[in-house]
Amino acid sequence: MIDTIKNLIATGCSLLAAYFYPLKDIVFVIFFIFLLNCLFGLVAGLAVQGEKFNLKKFFRCLLETLVFYGVVLSIYVVGEKMGNPDGALQCISGVVYAIIYFYSVNILRNANKLLPNSKTIHFLYFLLSFEAIKKIPYLAKFQEKKDEVAAELNKEEE
Repeated sequence: MIDTIKNLIATGCSLLAAYFYPLKDIVFVIFFIFLLNCLFGLVAGLAVQGEKFNLKKFFRCLLETLVFYGVVLSIYVVGEKMGNPDGALQCISGVVYAIIYFYSVNILRNANKLLPNSKTIHFLYFLLSFEAIKKIPYLAKFQEKKDEVAAELNKEEE
């Protein structure tokens, strides 16, 4: 009985892996960015701020990454079922670039804490945090309105 269940699970995992094969590089990129963000955050917290390892903070970061995976996989399924897998991959690319942007800003913020005298890190952080906003459509508008969006989301929860 247990062997049958193991075989079913292995078969199911194999089918999912084959179906989502076109996303293998994207899945790796999200994992890699997540890993860098966790490492830089952990080291900055331990070394600079004197924090202890916070399991709750780690699981929150892990949950956020799982949500990103859910969004990416959902977009692919919907696009593929609508007969437009290329359009789905293009949409996924936009989502992944947004993930890369926001995590990179956070990674550079933590790197800045670790190496406060590094002009290169200061410059890269400045470039991504302030100058890149001007070049990315809707990002500047989002930065201006993010407090309003957060307030609206909080109001909906109540």
